[in-house]
Amino acid sequence: MSLNIDQFVPVELTADLSVLPASEKAALDKLIEASKLLEPIFDRQVYANNPELEAELAQDTSEAGQQKLTYFRIMRGPWDRQDHHRPFAIEQPHPPGAGFYPTDLTAADFKAYVEAHPEQREALESLYTVVARDGDELVAIPFSKHFQQWLEPAAALLREAADLTQNESLRVFLRSRAAAFLSDDYRQSDMDWMDLDSLVEVTIGPFEIYEDELLALKAAFESYVTVGDPAASEKLAKYKELLPAMEQNLPIADELKAPRGGESPIKVVDLVFSSGDARKSVQTIAFNLPNDEQVRREKGAKKVLLRNLIQTKFDVILRPIAGRIIDPTQLDQLASEAFFNQTLFHELSHSLGPAYTQQDGEPVEIRVALGSTYTAIEECKADVMGAYNILFMIDRGELPADFRPKLLVSYFAGLFRSIRFGVAEAHGQGAAVQINRFLEEGAATYDEQSGRFRVVLDQLEQSIKQLVADICNLQHRGDKSEAEQLLSKYGGMSKPMERATGSLGEVPIDLRPRYPVAGE
Repeated sequence: MSLNIDQFVPVELTADLSVLPASEKAALDKLIEASKLLEPIFDRQVYANNPELEAELAQDTSEAGQQKLTYFRIMRGPWDRQDHHRPFAIEQPHPPGAGFYPTDLTAADFKAYVEAHPEQREALESLYTVVARDGDELVAIPFSKHFQQWLEPAAALLREAADLTQNESLRVFLRSRAAAFLSDDYRQSDMDWMDLDSLVEVTIGPFEIYEDELLALKAAFESYVTVGDPAASEKLAKYKELLPAMEQNLPIADELKAPRGGESPIKVVDLVFSSGDARKSVQTIAFNLPNDEQVRREKGAKKVLLRNLIQTKFDVILRPIAGRIIDPTQLDQLASEAFFNQTLFHELSHSLGPAYTQQDGEPVEIRVALGSTYTAIEECKADVMGAYNILFMIDRGELPADFRPKLLVSYFAGLFRSIRFGVAEAHGQGAAVQINRFLEEGAATYDEQSGRFRVVLDQLEQSIKQLVADICNLQHRGDKSEAEQLLSKYGGMSKPMERATGSLGEVPIDLRPRYPVAGE
C-alpha cells in the first residue's frame, strides 16, 4: 500500500521573539507546555484505541513499518484523511463518531435514544462530553473527567503562565480557561479570549466539530500558540467595522441576515506551536472563533490569520499548483496578497449569513439542524462568500480595481489546493462543490488537451453571487436532506478535477510543521 508521506513537506515555522519582554517569553514557554498536553487528548478523540495502536506500530522497526508509523502520526490515526478515510494501519473502517461515541452507535440510534430520554439530551448533545454505553443506557462523560489526566496539569500550566505575564488581558483569559478545563463551562473564557490583546496569544481548548462526522456535536481539543503583529493587525481593523455592511450586502432576504456582536477583532500573528486538532494532516492557516453562537451575538468572533503559515503555503503549494493547471495567460494574476485576503474574508464570512433555522417553531442552530453535512456546507459558504465580500470591498474602493482579476484567478486556483485534502474532508468537499458549480455554469472552462482551466471572469462573479444565495438559503431552511443532495451532486471529483489533480503529483498536499521555539 502506497503512503504519500512525501506529499507532506517538512517546513520550519517560527517568529521574531526579540519583540517579547522576558516575562512574556517565560509565559510563552508555559503555554507551549500546556499545549503539548492536548496531544494525547486529541489522539483519543480521534480514536479511543489510538495510543495502543501507535505503540504496536512502533514495534515494527522495518523501513515499511516506520513509514506506516510516520503516516499514522501525520494522519493522527490509522485512516487516510486524504483518501476517504481509507484504512492503512487497521482493518476496521473509520467510525464516523471518531472517539466521541461507541463505534457501533448510529446517528439514528442516538437520536432515538435521546427522544426516549429527553432528560439526558443536554448532556448527551453537549460539545464537551464523550458518549459511552452502560449496559443498555447511554451516558455522557464530561471532558473534564474523561481527560482529567491531562487537563488538570494543563490548567496548572495556564495558571503558571498567568502568573508570569505582565499583560492583564492574557492573565484574565488564562485563569478563566484553566477553570473551564476543570468545569466544562467555556463561555466566560470564550468572552475573555475575545478581549485578549497581547503580543503573546494562545487559542486553546475544545473548538471545532470536524472530527464528529456522526452528528457534528462534539468539539476537539487544539491549541495555537502565536506571536502577534499589532501594526499588521491594525491595517485590517477597518474590515471588522464593515461587517454590518457586508451582512446587508448579502444577496439574500433581510430576514435571513443575522446581526452578531460587533467587536470581531482581526489578528495577524505568526505561529510558533500548534497541537491537537490544529496539527493533523492539513494545517489550518486561519480560524474564526469562538463557535458559541451566544458569544458571537454578544461579542462577535475573532479572526486570526497565521501569517507565516499562509505565506509558506502560497510559496510551496499554491503557486506550483496554479503553474500546472491554470491557463498560462492568466498566471500573472496569481497573487499572494489575494490568497491572504481570501483567507481573511473566508474567516470573516463565517460570521455572516443565517445563524439559526426553525424546527417545530423553535430556533435551532444550523450546526445542529444540518448535522453531519454542516461542516462541508459551512466551509463552502465561507469560501464563496469570502470571494463575494472581497468583490464588494473592491466596489466600495477599499481595495483597488486591478485587484479584481487577481482575486478571481487566485480564488479559483486556491480551490484546487483544498480538494487535494480529499473530498471526504469538509474543506475539500466544500471546494469541490464550488469548482463543479463553476464548471457547470461556464465560470471556468477546461481544455482537455492542455489539462488547464481558464477563468471566465465576468461569469465567475455571477456564479459566486448565485452560490452565496443558494447556500445561505439552504442553511436558513435547515434541511439536512437538501444539503445531502447538494453534496452528492457537486461534492465529488469530476473528471476535469481528477485530471487536473492527477498532474500535481510532485506538488505537496500540505506541510509538516516543525517548531524551533518549542524545541523541535
